[in-house]
This record gives sequence, C-alpha cells and structure tokens, in this order.
Amino acid sequence: MKTVVLRPITVILMMVSFFSSQCVAETFRVMLHTGSFPPYFFAQGDTKSGTIRDIFGAIAQETGDHFEYIRVPFKRALHQFEAGEVDIEPMTNPAYRGVSSVPGIYSIPYTVAEEIILFNKNHYTPVDSPEDLLGQSIGVVNGYYYPKYSPYFEDGRIRALPFENENKLVQLLLAERLAQVLINKDFAQYEIQKQQLADQLTVGKPYHVLDMMIRFHPNKQEAVPRFNQAIKKLLKDGTIERIYKKYR
Repeated sequence: MKTVVLRPITVILMMVSFFSSQCVAETFRVMLHTGSFPPYFFAQGDTKSGTIRDIFGAIAQETGDHFEYIRVPFKRALHQFEAGEVDIEPMTNPAYRGVSSVPGIYSIPYTVAEEIILFNKNHYTPVDSPEDLLGQSIGVVNGYYYPKYSPYFEDGRIRALPFENENKLVQLLLAERLAQVLINKDFAQYEIQKQQLADQLTVGKPYHVLDMMIRFHPNKQEAVPRFNQAIKKLLKDGTIERIYKKYR
C-alpha cells in the first residue's frame, strides 16, 4: 500500500485555504416572498424547493455560505431590504429597482427572465410586435407593468384585461375566456408540463428578455466577488441549466 506524504508547506497551504473559507462564510437572509411562483419558488411546506433555492444551494457548495429564507409579502420584503433586515434579493435586475432608496449591489447575471405571449391553441397567431395585436384584448396580471405593451394599453390600441395572478390567466385560457395572455415563460412551461397542457396551449416567442442577477444590500458588498466566482463556475459546468431542466 502506497503512503502519501504531504510536505509541510502543502499542509500549511491547505489549512490556510480551509480556515480562510470558514472565516469568509456568512449566513445571509434571502427574500423569498409568501405563496408560490413555480418554478422559482413554491409554497412553504411543499416538497419541491424551486430553482432559486436549488441554485443558492449550489452556490453554498462553492462558497461555504448559509442562507435563511425570509417569507413575507413582496412589498414588505422590499422594505426589509431597504432597512437592512434582508441581505439578498435572489432574482432581479437594476431596471426593476431604479426607484428604491437602496439600489443595492448586483452580481453578474446567472439566468434570464423571458416574457411571452401564451395562447389558447385554437387562437394562436404569430406575433412579432404589439402592432400585430391592434384592436385585440389580452390578459395581464393586475398591477404589473409591461414596458413594450403598456403604451398600447394606455391609449386603447390594445385592450388589457387584468386578473389577480398568473394561475388565473392560465385557467381563463383553458376555458377560452381569453385567447392570449402576457406571462413569464418559465412559469408557463412549468404549468404546461405539470398539467400536460401542450395540446391546449401554445407558447409564443419572447417579446422581452432581461438578465437576472442577485441583489445584495450594500453592507454585504464584500461577498459579491465570491458569489460571482461561484456563478461563473455553475454556468460553465452546466449546473444552473440542469436545475432549470428539472422543472421543465
């Protein structure tokens, strides 16, 4: 049996590396909101964890950090971030938080959010721009702002029909009470796969694509470089893509 002898300098370097990672590692409070928005996050107690927790679990494997998920309503979560009571917003973009009193520090992008038109299959028509929907009605989520379409809603060229959430939009599509809706692509694909709706709904091409990043409270900005390093590795080795595929 071969004996491996470690030189003293090697042992010292290994110990320095180990203790350095232990000293750097922190526990972060991460906003996750109440309810569910699959595949990103699920209701508390659900056996499914969601892409956000899965990705943060993979980041933890790289950085040694720990995460405490804070589940409160969305507006309260944003207030807690500004007050320094929450350290991380896990999936956002600076364009969404331009009016925040604490803009935050952002990681490099780790995925994209795509917005699509989802159709009842019997009413599908190719859409390349809002001009293709002039005079028509389209389902939207009440309170959401749709940069590409909102000007058309405001002057009446397209009629927006607001409903409380994405689940309701899908229900109304299936009942043919709506012909088309504006919706998040990942959510739509998850519902189509879970409910086996491929023969009833058609996914249109994305009309809006935005990079998604991790937003850190400024008092945690020293953590950003090691998170960026972890994200680069997880993108390169396909870990993040594999996580998303689990929910498609």
